Amino acid sequence: MITLETLPLPTSPSLVPGGVQPVSFRLKRGETLWVTGPAESGKTALLETIALRRPVTGGAMTLLDQDAGPRITSRARRLLQQRIGYIDATPLFMDRLTLADNIALPLELHHVRKADIRRETEAILQWFMLESHARSYPATLSQTIRLRAACARALISQPSIILVDEAALTLCPVLRERLLSTIQGMAQNGATTLLATQTLPKEAPLEGEVLTLPQHKPSPEIMDPSTSKEGMAMPQILATRDERLLP
Repeated sequence: MITLETLPLPTSPSLVPGGVQPVSFRLKRGETLWVTGPAESGKTALLETIALRRPVTGGAMTLLDQDAGPRITSRARRLLQQRIGYIDATPLFMDRLTLADNIALPLELHHVRKADIRRETEAILQWFMLESHARSYPATLSQTIRLRAACARALISQPSIILVDEAALTLCPVLRERLLSTIQGMAQNGATTLLATQTLPKEAPLEGEVLTLPQHKPSPEIMDPSTSKEGMAMPQILATRDERLLP
């Protein structure tokens, strides 16, 4: 479902000579990958590239069995982006729309029935404790509320690819648990997930492989001492299957 072959990824020159590292990996449908590494190791750049927000300048990338490399067309990019849910660290919203309408936008793009949009939006607002902010406008809300709204917006359409930057993993324990358990349920239904963080969480309801950036071993003087070397043994959480919007 996601294949990268020697994708050039910008990285701090203090970590990789020249400031660029080639990254290669393959993720199948339903698999989860935790991307770890120190600041400026390329974690966010990797997510932005897979989200098709950053141009691919070399190598090869395939998303959902479609070429998403340097020659991707505008139409192919637009269609793929509709199947990707990206929770970035500084989410942007349409300021002229209420928070509820912003969250519902992915369903609008999928041409879901109005009654279903209203039902799903109300449910996910409640799940992420956003009911009291539903009619507010994004510009009036705190960064924490906007981040919770970004989680709701990214997941409401049950995307085929889920990308989570580190900021979302700093939510309060209750909301973080809800976020990860929701992703776990979608992964069981076939969604492929990448989560970026400097260190692996000690407890989370989401198991997965680990990719540490940069892919070569840094010299001892620049090794991040906080990076965990321990494996993961996360509990599974059962979730209701829903195959409406996954391939």
